[in-house]
Amino acid sequence: MGFRHGLGAVVLFLLLLPQSCKQKDSDPAATSDGPKEIRYHQLIIECTEAATQNKGVAILDFRFDVYANQEVAGFMSAQYLAYKTTRFTTIDAAIQTAQADIAAKTAEVKSFGTMTDFMVSRLAKVADYNTTKSNLSENAIWGILANEETVLADLHRKSGLFGLDEFLVALLATPARAQTLGRNQGVNYHSAYYYSPPPQPGSPLPEYRFVNPVPQAQMPSNAAPVQRNSRGETPAEQAAREEAARAAAQAGRTNRGPRSVSDAFNGIFDRLGDALGNAAAAAGRAMGDPHVVTHDGLDYGFQAVGEFVATKGAMIEIQARQEDAYKTNRATVTTGVAARIGTDEICFLVNPASLEAPRLFVNKKETALSSFTLLTLANGNQLRVAAKEKLVFMNAQGEGVTIRWNTPYLDYAVLLGDARKGNVTGLMGNFDGDDQNDFKLANGTAIERSFPTIHTTFADSWRITGPTSLFVYENGKNTDSYTDRAFPKTYPAIDPEKYKWAEGMCLAAGVSRQPELGHCIFDVAMTGDERLVRSAVLGQQEFQAGADVRVFTNLKLDLKEGQSNDPQTRNVLDLDNGTFYRFADGAKVAYEIDVVFDYYSGPWFAGPRAVQNCGVSCGAYTIWPLMEQQKWPFFANTFLRYTIIPANQWETFSDAASLRKAWTFDAGADEKTELVKGLTDLNTSTPLTPYLWSFRTQQGKKGLIRFTQGQVNKAGGTASFTFDVKIER
Repeated sequence: MGFRHGLGAVVLFLLLLPQSCKQKDSDPAATSDGPKEIRYHQLIIECTEAATQNKGVAILDFRFDVYANQEVAGFMSAQYLAYKTTRFTTIDAAIQTAQADIAAKTAEVKSFGTMTDFMVSRLAKVADYNTTKSNLSENAIWGILANEETVLADLHRKSGLFGLDEFLVALLATPARAQTLGRNQGVNYHSAYYYSPPPQPGSPLPEYRFVNPVPQAQMPSNAAPVQRNSRGETPAEQAAREEAARAAAQAGRTNRGPRSVSDAFNGIFDRLGDALGNAAAAAGRAMGDPHVVTHDGLDYGFQAVGEFVATKGAMIEIQARQEDAYKTNRATVTTGVAARIGTDEICFLVNPASLEAPRLFVNKKETALSSFTLLTLANGNQLRVAAKEKLVFMNAQGEGVTIRWNTPYLDYAVLLGDARKGNVTGLMGNFDGDDQNDFKLANGTAIERSFPTIHTTFADSWRITGPTSLFVYENGKNTDSYTDRAFPKTYPAIDPEKYKWAEGMCLAAGVSRQPELGHCIFDVAMTGDERLVRSAVLGQQEFQAGADVRVFTNLKLDLKEGQSNDPQTRNVLDLDNGTFYRFADGAKVAYEIDVVFDYYSGPWFAGPRAVQNCGVSCGAYTIWPLMEQQKWPFFANTFLRYTIIPANQWETFSDAASLRKAWTFDAGADEKTELVKGLTDLNTSTPLTPYLWSFRTQQGKKGLIRFTQGQVNKAGGTASFTFDVKIER
């Protein structure tokens, strides 16, 4: 569109008719299959064109169709009015006058087919009016909303920015009079808005409709109207549209953006999940090259090949199939999800070789996705196709699984109610509120979180068997056909150049928060497939942001020269978990180790790769032969830098974005030349504690270390430190 949007007035009101203007009872929207409530909102946003600084007005119409099960279909259309003036005063006055006429329900207002038509008519009469652009593209609409995010945050009295998904949920759920605007020189448009309570479920619905990008159903004039969905389509028309959309999606997989405004808007509401009041409370999930997030929020990589129990509880079980679709020998994707809720089962599969249209089996019978939008099963279970790329399988309590395809493989999330807490098992943990005990075998035995253990003992414990499988197989195949217990063949380390390329792709796509950014970089760098960006984009949109920084305090370290091989010495550190391991176990936990500490002519620390670079020189003289003797299988390339950030600034680094800004040393981060870092001043031998240390891990995570205490006894060859760590999740 070529314009930017100032932080001007945002006008919001609920468009409902007075009770004298109602739909006929035969309106299909009021049938049992249609929405129980329709709500209208409108945003009028002041805009400023970047090149000329001329003013403009964007008018965004929202329609929400609310169904009995709290599902919501959203529709949106938009127009833009351009003016040849840099002042908003007269435009502002016209908006206020129009609002007053709407509140008074004047004859002029009622003569227009839609409220937007009325508003456009009024604003087109303002001096310096230039032109009206109708049917804005979805990209233009998202741009307008994104640039107004600060205003929207103020609208709901939240500090800082928040996602558009949150705003749209609040817009749907909040009565108009509950929202207050304080922008544009303190003018409060809202006090003059016309407002009436929304209709109750089952009551006749408002007749007024605004013009949607999708044709609306005409008002029926007979007693037996043709059944139509909320888009105004007959079942045949809906099936034809969905089939055409699937064909278009298959042909254009490299561009998975929304294909129409209503598709884009409807997709947001499909992604909102239980934010609209669903009973489900937990949302364990597996995204991309499977990054598993347990129901308690623990995030870990799971690159095993085979079929596994993701979640299992009373009357519910979710299973997943993972394959090495990219032939990497070290990373997998999800190619199948099977589930049982009560007595109903589904199996959803994609072919990794061709990525052809996915196959769905319902109770072992293949079912075309184009044959239904909503399928009612036993005991209140439902199966729904949403936004042309999402399958939702739920019970009456809102528990179940959502599966997205076209990412380009499968992402899935498992939703559970509070009653399940502590009563489920599987890859996604036990849902007891404690993310530190999620790594348990099927027999309940707790195990350590390490790369080798996760992909051997842990993975094998949750593999399904022939009798327990919910999958549907081709002739001659079974679960063993998809099993490779020796995978991954190598540790999934990322080449630095590929890392930089992947990071650029992810940031350009709008992936900005953790852990999605780290997931995205890993997926794209590991496979070379930029389409996997979409998985992170959807994860960022679909799931609420949590704390994006982990903080570990009062980590204690004691060093003594020549004592690394002592069985009790704990001097190798996993920054992700703030955990020290025994050096004697170094080879076993090498994949987890980010930092090695030692004492040789003084205390030092370094990434394992830097120790390898030093060999028997630059301080690693005593410890490197021991690492060689242990035969470490992997040397993580962690970079450590002493900054000029005073230690008393520690509290100002509270989120991942600030940690990333603190790292400014990429130009000097060469894994081939990185060496150990002394922890004391070379001249005075005093500990380097006045400033913060910044780091970047093998996975690209940024963070800070603050040494709060440090004591060095150079004569005795000992040192002790207490420190804190902040790291991106």
